[in-house]
Amino acid sequence: MTNRSERIENDHKVDLVTKAVTGDDIDAFEYLKFLAAAARIVDDIFDEFHNVSADQCCYAFELLFIKIPANKFYRKHQDLLFAHHISMWNAWQASNFLDKGDEVDKIYAHVLRDQVNEILPLVALLTQGHEKMKEINSLIRVLFKKQLGE
Repeated sequence: MTNRSERIENDHKVDLVTKAVTGDDIDAFEYLKFLAAAARIVDDIFDEFHNVSADQCCYAFELLFIKIPANKFYRKHQDLLFAHHISMWNAWQASNFLDKGDEVDKIYAHVLRDQVNEILPLVALLTQGHEKMKEINSLIRVLFKKQLGE
């Protein structure tokens, strides 16, 4: 779980990376913002944060069932992005399960939980090409690196 200052720092990093990933593509920017918001709310619910409101739950449903599927960037690249959504979901589920295991399981959980970030190089590829994908790949390894146990 993150504390308030860690969350603010992480939100700043997400905003910085999202702008770099999407360039001038406002639909891709909107898609990533929607995805990040939905992922944050769902993770907060899973972690049983007591500050998650009914309005936030409804907003997550709106994002997942209406806003993301209606987004122009998502619709254009739906097959590829949906496949990645499945992979993100699977890794998140595995991470939550493995985090309750032994030391080795926790290492795997530590890596798998950041699978959600792998959408960023993919979107960079789709919006700005192969070189931007490589740049973003390096950037997220630095920005989102955490020590074991964090």
